[in-house]
Amino acid sequence: MGFMQQVASYFGFASRFSDSSHLAQITLDDWLGSLPDAVAVNRSNAMSIATISAGRNTIAGVAGGLTLLAEKGSQPAPVQPSILEGFERGIPMATTLTWTFDDLIFYPCSWWVVRERDFYNWPIWGERVDHSRTRLDSFGRLTHVDGEEVKPQDVIRFDSPLGDGLLVNGRRTIKRAIALDISAALAEDNPVPSVELHNEGNTPMDERQRKQLISDWIEARRKSGVGYTPKGLKVVTHGLAPQQLLIDGRRAISLDAARHMNLPAWAVSTAVEGATMTYDNRSMRNWELIDLTLGAYFTAVAGRLSMPDVTPRGWKVRINPDELTRPDEKTRFDTYKVGLDGDFIDREWIAAREGWPRIMGGTQQ
Repeated sequence: MGFMQQVASYFGFASRFSDSSHLAQITLDDWLGSLPDAVAVNRSNAMSIATISAGRNTIAGVAGGLTLLAEKGSQPAPVQPSILEGFERGIPMATTLTWTFDDLIFYPCSWWVVRERDFYNWPIWGERVDHSRTRLDSFGRLTHVDGEEVKPQDVIRFDSPLGDGLLVNGRRTIKRAIALDISAALAEDNPVPSVELHNEGNTPMDERQRKQLISDWIEARRKSGVGYTPKGLKVVTHGLAPQQLLIDGRRAISLDAARHMNLPAWAVSTAVEGATMTYDNRSMRNWELIDLTLGAYFTAVAGRLSMPDVTPRGWKVRINPDELTRPDEKTRFDTYKVGLDGDFIDREWIAAREGWPRIMGGTQQ
């Protein structure tokens, strides 16, 4: 793909988030001209950045696969609301939640619209509405979907823990990442030769002789790591300097993108110089992810679903993270043994925690 084709691939995405800010951190004006100003900051372009794509998949993919649980007091509700088991007809709840979290990453909010209610007026089913289908009033309230008016009581709005969303908060970082990516692609498309056969003799070589010399040299290297150059011919090695591929700059941009998403560097496979943090097990790593990042998204979604227009008063909806934080089997059973020895848990409690249909291991003493 040529340079203009690469540039053109980033055009044509109208966005209310675009602006004309100058990116002083990148001294590529002669190469790219006004490119950073012309790039539209939208979800499609943001997802073309590997770090943001990985971060999105970590947040939305992991959180979307968890289950919603309604509780009354400290116990599971006697009947789980149908809206928590599947909000959109023919679409798994995991898919609906994944794209809801996706909205909360990139935009200020996510919209659900209730399409049907039961006899008691509780929501039964509806749909998550893509932002491209919405029309808002001057206060940012959803009024129309696909041109059709929506009743205010049928709108469920989830607000992003990132405030205005990544497309606003991380706008400059996204533009810088795209500019650096195109610059690195140019360096890769126009590489410095790793080896130069430099003619230091007095007799110039014509094109046929040059091509034959290069061909012979390449063929000889396939067979042997030892080479010979006659008088007047000098072998100069160049290699490809890291600066040409903007490696340090791209690494810094990756860290900036992770910070905008409030993700630890390991969650987007970005190395941090001098970092030595390691984890003994999967649950410890996931606890950090929940504490730093996912917890805010859990609160945004579960908190809204706990409001009285969705679930009965006194009920609370939470996202169950047990699948992420469940310790390994050895750790769990060592803990159970401590509890049994201390006589503050029993086998029935253990069976319930493990999801067993009956008490295992004989009768309780």
